[in-house]
Amino acid sequence: MSGIEIVGDLGYLLLFSAAIGIIAYVLRQPLVLGFLVAGILIGPFGPFHLIKDTSILSNFSDIAIVLLLFGVGLTFPVSQLRNIGKLGAVIAIIEVLAMLGIGFGVGLAFGWSTIDAMFLGAAISISSTAIIVKVLEEMGVVEEPSSLLLIGVLVIEDLIAAILISTLHSSVLSHTFNLEQMLWEIAKIGMFIGGTVTVGCFAMPKIFSLLSNIPRYEFTILVALGLAFGLSFLSHNLGFSAATGAFLAGVILAGSRFSEDITSLITPIREIFTAIFFVTIGALMDVNIITQYWVPIAVITLVTVIGKTASVYLGVRLFRLGPTNALGIGLSMAQLGEFSFIVLMVGQDLGATSKFLFPIVGMVVVLTTIFAPFLIKRGTRMLVA
Repeated sequence: MSGIEIVGDLGYLLLFSAAIGIIAYVLRQPLVLGFLVAGILIGPFGPFHLIKDTSILSNFSDIAIVLLLFGVGLTFPVSQLRNIGKLGAVIAIIEVLAMLGIGFGVGLAFGWSTIDAMFLGAAISISSTAIIVKVLEEMGVVEEPSSLLLIGVLVIEDLIAAILISTLHSSVLSHTFNLEQMLWEIAKIGMFIGGTVTVGCFAMPKIFSLLSNIPRYEFTILVALGLAFGLSFLSHNLGFSAATGAFLAGVILAGSRFSEDITSLITPIREIFTAIFFVTIGALMDVNIITQYWVPIAVITLVTVIGKTASVYLGVRLFRLGPTNALGIGLSMAQLGEFSFIVLMVGQDLGATSKFLFPIVGMVVVLTTIFAPFLIKRGTRMLVA
């Protein structure tokens, strides 16, 4: 695709996003839903066929995830990260283990191979940080204690995702479960987080204090975004989620007196790329796949919503929090997102999974993303009631 064609596609995308977003706003519907509908309309499978190649848009989506998680990290200082550590880790581990088992069982029930069932379990085990955070921001509750707990669980899930991907990769290549590889990944994650936060919290406040002596905001935003994208790239190269590096970059700066200024500077850029992220998900929706595989799509969607709600509910209740809070948090996490695509791409690249698995799970991602705003709103209202 040439440069001018990319410009044209971006023009269509932004104009349709604005038009459908305005309609969603007037109808008092989540903007996320409006962006998804815009993607369906202009995507390669939609009625207008304005965007025929979504590969370029996927690159923009990666940028959106980095900006979104960097912004979240800016409201999440190290002290809060410590406070929700134990609770968030237990909830995340219970949910991931439960969904791994449920997904594996559903895959075998459909008569799929063991490998396909394994990858299905991994694909439906992690909720989408980008989707949940965007809806929480729209509702204006992203800094509520319950929302911070949700975000903490999601960050821990992203770390677990890195372990899952590495374990699946090595297991497929060696045809056996590799415990040593999994333990090494856990150790790498611990060292990465500890080293990044320690060095960052020591060095970055001093750097930004020096920048404050220069009366130009450009240098502040360049250094802040450079830190976000740099740590995201490092995190990705180490085998973790790029979102983890972006979040840690925000956490490093969250305790400084520059966090509010940086947040206000990056917000316009972040909103544009976030819209592109959700339009891209909508553009991947192929209605023909629903008619061909509607039974597995419906079943997997149903078990994803019920399984995630129930497993998170159990994890929260273990800490003696009330049933209303537990159900509210469970409903807020009952969807899939970008991680599912990453897992399935690993399976495809290794030639291990069947061709039908990617479109089926991809459609489940789209459907749960459509349901997500309503479930998150319902869950959040239960938390603040």
